[in-house]
Amino acid sequence: MKYISLLLFIVLFFLSSPSFAQYYVKLEGGYNISLNSMEIGTSTTVTSGTYTYESVYGSFGEGINFTGAFGYDFSSNLGLELGLVYKLPTEFEIQEGDDFTATWNGSFFGFAPTFVVNAPLEKIKPFAKIGILIALPASEIEVTNSAGMQTITYNSGIDFGLTGGAGVLVPINTQINFIAEMVFVSFTWKPDEAEVTYFDGTSETIKFEDEFSSDDENTQGPVFIPFSNVGLNVGVQITF
Repeated sequence: MKYISLLLFIVLFFLSSPSFAQYYVKLEGGYNISLNSMEIGTSTTVTSGTYTYESVYGSFGEGINFTGAFGYDFSSNLGLELGLVYKLPTEFEIQEGDDFTATWNGSFFGFAPTFVVNAPLEKIKPFAKIGILIALPASEIEVTNSAGMQTITYNSGIDFGLTGGAGVLVPINTQINFIAEMVFVSFTWKPDEAEVTYFDGTSETIKFEDEFSSDDENTQGPVFIPFSNVGLNVGVQITF
C-alpha cells in the first residue's frame, strides 16, 4: 500500500509542478501490418477430384487506423498521454469448394494510457512511449453456402493488451508540430462467448471456457482472435 501511495504522490507532484506544464492534443492516421499472425482458417479448392488446402494467416489489427491523444508534459523529457485508437474492420475470406464462403471481420476501439520519454533537440524532438491498451473488440463471421447465411458474433467485455512506439516531432510553428511514429499493438482477444444465428433463423449462445465437461451444454474450449500489429502513423500535435 505504501508503494502505491508513493507512486500517487510522485505523479501528483509532477502534475502540479509549474516549472514545465505543457498540454497537447494529437490527431493521427496510418496503416498497420500484421504482427504475430495466427491462422485464421484453411481454404479448400477442388480441381479434377484433387483437394488443395491453403492456410490463411493474418491479424485483424492490420489495415487503416485513426488515433487521437490528450497529453501532458510535466518536464522536457517526461510526459503522460491518454490515447484513443480506432482500428477499422479488416476481413479475411475462407472458401471450401465452390459453394462455401466464410468471411471473418474484426475491429476494435481502445484507450491507451501511455508513458512518454522525450529527447528534445534543437530542431526536432525524438520520443518513445509505452502503455496499456484497454480494448473494446468486435468480430463476426458470416458463413454463406447453398442453405443460406449463418453468422457468428463474438462477445465479451473489456480486454487488455500492450501498446507503444517511437517517433519524431518536427515543429511547424510555436504550437503545431508534424508527427511521424512507428507504433505497435500486442493484443490477442479471448472472447467469453459467441452468438450463433443458424441458416434457419434459430440462434444460441456458445460459451468458451478453459475447463468444461461433457455435461456443460453449449460450451467449448477458448477461441483466440489476433489483433497484434505494427505500423506507421502521421499527423499533427497541437500544444497549448
